[in-house]
Amino acid sequence: MTEPTFQYQTPSAFRTALKERFGQIARTDRRYPLAELQRQFAYDRALARLFSSRDADRWVLKGAGALLARLATARHSKDVDVFFNATDAAVDDAVDALRTALRSDIGDHFAFDITRIAALQEEAKGARVHVNARLGPTSFAGFHIDVVVGTAMTGAPDIVAPLTPLAIDGLVRPHYRVFPIPDHLADKLCATIGTYARDGQPANSSRVKDLVDIAIIASTQTISADRLRTAVVINAAIRKIELPPRFVVPSDVWANRYPRVAAEAPGTVPDYDTAVGLARQIFDPILDATATGVWDPSARAWTNE
Repeated sequence: MTEPTFQYQTPSAFRTALKERFGQIARTDRRYPLAELQRQFAYDRALARLFSSRDADRWVLKGAGALLARLATARHSKDVDVFFNATDAAVDDAVDALRTALRSDIGDHFAFDITRIAALQEEAKGARVHVNARLGPTSFAGFHIDVVVGTAMTGAPDIVAPLTPLAIDGLVRPHYRVFPIPDHLADKLCATIGTYARDGQPANSSRVKDLVDIAIIASTQTISADRLRTAVVINAAIRKIELPPRFVVPSDVWANRYPRVAAEAPGTVPDYDTAVGLARQIFDPILDATATGVWDPSARAWTNE
């Protein structure tokens, strides 16, 4: 069977068509503001290059983008997080692979200019790559890609459909390889309980968005207790974090900041008290090694299947 041909012969024709399609979606589904659709499409064009490159089997989408690809109701993000899963890969190797992939011509009239590269200021080994997406000669969206190496991933990546709800004949749109849910959740837990250098002094996490993501995952995903426990223990060991006996929010300030961050998600997100309760229900039995069976998001409890 012959593959359909990409019908837009010029960048301007494609831009006009995208504007019309995005407008239709934004009018009928308020979860998708016009500007957000445009930025997500730019993400998708960058990710299409990664997941159709010679290193496609090494790239894994992490963070909010991975969660959004699974769940249209997850919060949006202004960046893309990717893991370069190659043995003994250095940060420079990952950035070089990213640069090579972004240069690929996949017939969609998009191009990506890397405008700046900086080391990540967190515990992860990686770089923040600032990108300007162009459709033809005209700027389409700016964002950054956080690329990391040496991340804990205890299971095989899951395969999911691309981010934006658009089907365009002939457009190259490979599926994404995304971080497994147990590893995603373990990463969020360890980021929440970890300490970070701030102005030369140790400080608790200020990433309220991690609690939002924990609440969304706990409300929607079925998770194996054994797999989550393994992911948490390995993630903590790599970060050199001592696991606490139970989940505790790092700061009382989170209660005030949580509603604004939760509002970034187009779907319904549990309120702050419910989110903290969910985090304790899912993590405390993992931390004390009493959890068995699977996490049931409907019952919001660990069950023995």
